Amino acid sequence: MRKLPALIGIMRNEILLQFKTKLFVMSLINSIVVVILFGYLAGLQAQPMNHLRVGVIEGTPPAEILTGSEKVKAIVFADAQAAEKALRNGEVIASVLTPAGDGGLTVLLDDTQGAAARAALANITASLLEAFPGAISAPGAQPGGAAAVFEIEEAWGLNMDDPAYLLRLLGAGLAAMVVLSNAFVFSGFTLISEKTSGTIYFLALAPLSRLWIVLGKLLANTFLIMVSTILTVLMAIYLFGATPTGSLWLLILAALLAGVGLMGLCYAISAYVKEERTFRVAAGLPLMMPMMFLSGIMYPVAIFPEWLQSLSQFFPLTWMVEIAHMVFFKGGTMADVWQPMLLLGIFSAAMVLLGGFTVSRLMRIQ
Repeated sequence: MRKLPALIGIMRNEILLQFKTKLFVMSLINSIVVVILFGYLAGLQAQPMNHLRVGVIEGTPPAEILTGSEKVKAIVFADAQAAEKALRNGEVIASVLTPAGDGGLTVLLDDTQGAAARAALANITASLLEAFPGAISAPGAQPGGAAAVFEIEEAWGLNMDDPAYLLRLLGAGLAAMVVLSNAFVFSGFTLISEKTSGTIYFLALAPLSRLWIVLGKLLANTFLIMVSTILTVLMAIYLFGATPTGSLWLLILAALLAGVGLMGLCYAISAYVKEERTFRVAAGLPLMMPMMFLSGIMYPVAIFPEWLQSLSQFFPLTWMVEIAHMVFFKGGTMADVWQPMLLLGIFSAAMVLLGGFTVSRLMRIQ
């Protein structure tokens, strides 16, 4: 019986410790945010998504219908070539084309957009049928009477009816997910472990500039990120069936820039926290989770409300996913991805400077 009071005392002390370090509250908030964010984004795919941008051709009947519809956000173009170009540049999710002479309709979809492309097609169909019930025949049918042939084309030929279609889309974003995870492990957790064991302070005593110490750590971890990226790309190709149509070296370069930048950021954060659990909450809640959910890895950015789409454009992983889609699905070259690549380069340089400064300061203080 004497063991029971001791057990209760240990439990009481542990609970008080958790509240004292605020880890219980932070963990609770972390879990709630994950569930709300994941549930909210999953729920968006069941919504009408009336904000999706759809290209139409000026002066055509579909343009008149869709510009007045609340189900889509119609963008008017002068001709079919301009509407198709806008889709291939990512300005719209779908374009409604009207071939001359046969009275048919062709809806061109950006099939790299997954649920967003399917929602755009559903909204276009609903708007046209609402305006002219029975005026559209089944896809592939021959025109007859007043009915118009309704054809669906995929801009990149990913075969959206294939059961493995969504798996291929996820495979293209796998490299970005691995880069995010590795950056947190290789820099954040490792530096905290070095602080706990005192290794980082022993390194400060070496007859070597702190700059070279930080550079050596970054180069070693950059090599590991390159290896993990190559392995991930092989998995995406052979396990997920994502066949690259562009240069894989562009994706590897993007992974290195994103990884180095994220490592620098994690170094800066971990230099100011004392333990791994605090780092998980401090870095995971405001950084890792938003990037994981909002960068287009799991959900197409187009399904988000416009304010979330604007927010996602500030995430380095959004730029990397854009490059990954270009490389895997759109035959992208450097001319196609130079803008997100430049943003990744600026982010990488800025975060390396920030991380290098904080780690150097950490060693200097000790």
